[in-house]
Amino acid sequence: MAVSDETRTIAQPHSTVMRRSDQRDLSEIARLVEQLSVTAIVVGLPLQMDGREGDSAVEARGFGAAVSRATGIQVSFLDERLTTKQAERHLIAAGASRARRRQVGDQVAATLILQQALAGLVKSPQ
Repeated sequence: MAVSDETRTIAQPHSTVMRRSDQRDLSEIARLVEQLSVTAIVVGLPLQMDGREGDSAVEARGFGAAVSRATGIQVSFLDERLTTKQAERHLIAAGASRARRRQVGDQVAATLILQQALAGLVKSPQ
């Protein structure tokens, strides 16, 4: 997960929600949304390289809908193609060990997705 500053201009890593069960995951997300006073949620949409939506994108949309129901906040989706690779490159450039990259890679990828959403650089595939 990533969060923005109060001005909604800078994204920063927050935490990783370890997947256990849908109910527990959604409860944890709802708790964090309330604790952090979140007003908008962006979920990465894993499109195929040609831009089509495959099974992973369908799952992401379903997850986003569940998050929206659990939090009462409308969820937006943003193309997340190549963000994991980009996060990996950032961490390697920063000298992060392989273990550290595994530990924080998802947070960095989430930060990249949120920063794109904040910047409005990528049109959201609604």
